[in-house]
Amino acid sequence: MAAMIDEDDRAAAMRWFLVLNEEPVSAEDRAAFARWLAGGEGRVAAYARAEELWDRFGAVKPAWQRMQTRRRVGRRAVLTGGVALMAGAAASGLVAPGRLLAEETTGTGERRELVLADGSRVELGGRSALSTRFDGNHRLVTLEAGEAWFRPATDPRPFMLRTGEGLITAGPAGFDVKRREGRTIAAALDGPLRLHPAEGAPADLAAGHRAEFDRRMAGSPRPCRADEVLAWRRDRIVFEDETLAAVVEDLDRYRPGRILLGGDRVAGLKVTAVFDLTRPDQALDILAETLDLRIRRLAGLALVTRAG
Repeated sequence: MAAMIDEDDRAAAMRWFLVLNEEPVSAEDRAAFARWLAGGEGRVAAYARAEELWDRFGAVKPAWQRMQTRRRVGRRAVLTGGVALMAGAAASGLVAPGRLLAEETTGTGERRELVLADGSRVELGGRSALSTRFDGNHRLVTLEAGEAWFRPATDPRPFMLRTGEGLITAGPAGFDVKRREGRTIAAALDGPLRLHPAEGAPADLAAGHRAEFDRRMAGSPRPCRADEVLAWRRDRIVFEDETLAAVVEDLDRYRPGRILLGGDRVAGLKVTAVFDLTRPDQALDILAETLDLRIRRLAGLALVTRAG
């Protein structure tokens, strides 16, 4: 028999769904969600229903986009100020996470190739989102979430990419940018980049190198290979001495539902592997076997804990 869902759990599940699709999601939010979810099967069912509404959002997204104002509405603003919208969502199947307010978005496991107004080429990875603002002097692209490959068109106007952590300026050469919790990872593949942390000094990144930065500073560059960085464009993903938390954050964009880690000891485990992005659950099973982990799957969620 299906678990009964009361209205309080239904509303809470929708709020949690929006929070977990915010970029970035804090460790505190993830832990609080895990505690809430453990409160009963009704909550599991309520969260599964929220994810179903996400999938149905695509049919009404154009109408929602027309409702946008010039100032981007944040997800938490929707939660605190959009009571009527949230109530309507439960009745109509409309879920509007802030990620979906971007001009271009991809769903779970989806890739999309774009040509921007200036002729620049872009490929978006799974669960990614992008917006643009071009005028007579600048070309500003915002990567709201996820990962994307860029090849800016030759143009006298500077090409600037914005993330939550700062700006990247680029010339007409291919590069890759990935957003993780509180960090941006940039890979200069065919030409140099300049990284501008929001609150720190700029740093130059030479071709053939990658570096991550947060709002305060950029980390040390390290060599990278284009075929490994861009493996996601061929349905593969490469990890070299990455934490399990980072691995899960990337896999999460290619697997329906959510992956939750049970504690810092699990999150900090190191992973070197190549996975098939079309089979993310197989990747989880491989991780469980090699790292002595236990995976509990329920209603689209996968809870990863120590086996012992």
